Amino acid sequence: MVSAEEPFLRIEGVSKSFGTFQAVKDVTLTVGKGEIFSLLGGSGCGKTTLLRMLAGFEEPTAGRIFLDGRDLAGVPPWDRPIHMMFQSYAIFPHMTVEANVAYGLKHEHGMDKAARAERVAAMLDLVQLTDFAKRKSHQISGGQRQRVALARALARQPKLLLLDEPLAALDKKLREHTQFELMSIQQRTGVTFIVVTHDQEEAMTLSDRIAVMDRGEVKQVGSPTDIYEYPVSRFVAGFIGSVNAFEATVLGHDGPHLRLEVPALGGAVLARDPLGVVVGQKIGLAVRPEKIRISKDRPEGVNVVAGQVKDLAYFGKDSLYRIAMPGGALVQAHAVNSSRGDEGVGVADWDDAVWLSFDPSAAIVLVD
Repeated sequence: MVSAEEPFLRIEGVSKSFGTFQAVKDVTLTVGKGEIFSLLGGSGCGKTTLLRMLAGFEEPTAGRIFLDGRDLAGVPPWDRPIHMMFQSYAIFPHMTVEANVAYGLKHEHGMDKAARAERVAAMLDLVQLTDFAKRKSHQISGGQRQRVALARALARQPKLLLLDEPLAALDKKLREHTQFELMSIQQRTGVTFIVVTHDQEEAMTLSDRIAVMDRGEVKQVGSPTDIYEYPVSRFVAGFIGSVNAFEATVLGHDGPHLRLEVPALGGAVLARDPLGVVVGQKIGLAVRPEKIRISKDRPEGVNVVAGQVKDLAYFGKDSLYRIAMPGGALVQAHAVNSSRGDEGVGVADWDDAVWLSFDPSAAIVLVD
């Protein structure tokens, strides 16, 4: 969990340039001790470059990095209480599982053979690989190799563990399972994790907080709930999950809500008021597909619009509908497949006339 004390890790105005290309631009972040903090963004956004600067593999062009009160400027990688777990895991194929875990302890000062064996045994127990200690890397699964790399990283008892796309090599089901294993191990060790990932679901599942990055800049920092439910810009709203985005004009206030003209939806809707907007202002409006209800009969309430099912995709537990609106927009809506009968599964079929509705609180106003 996040500590209320002085930030464990402070990144102050850090930038990194490679010639004329600026990979990281004036990034300032704080991370609490024992936190799982994710750097989330697409390819080339600067997240891995920032991670490499934390590890000491790259020096910042500008700015400073402090870990547990210590300025890391000029400190080489081998003198930092930081370990980096690479995407490839870098498991030595000629070594057994226990030899891989012990490898990083060979040069630990003051650690004799017995102490090293005890530490290795404790790490194998932590990642539940004790029964696989004598196996080579080709004799264990991808998920087990990931845990070997994690055990090796934790064996040196780092203050900070950097994980570069730690689950990218795993299939979907194993990745989902391993996410919870990582969280459990982090909670038991208390080591601060910095995770670099492009996978939104992975970041949302693992993280106490997330920094969304784009073109070298941090666009928003917050909890998974903050990032998903309260994005501060069109970029963040569009990058995290699926979203329906529309252009709108502020018509005025209606109690605690804004009244907006949304041509793509064919009329006016109500949305939660972010404060600071004025009548006549052009803004963005975003609504998540799962926040939109679909029905054959017109429902009561506000924000009710008519449309026609253009197409749909069946995913088993739910279906994704694309609804053509009179204003020309295609609106995505999710519906849970909660029943099964002679008429099929789902609330509507191709070309059906339907009604869409959503709560004003589900409508996100975006001014950036």
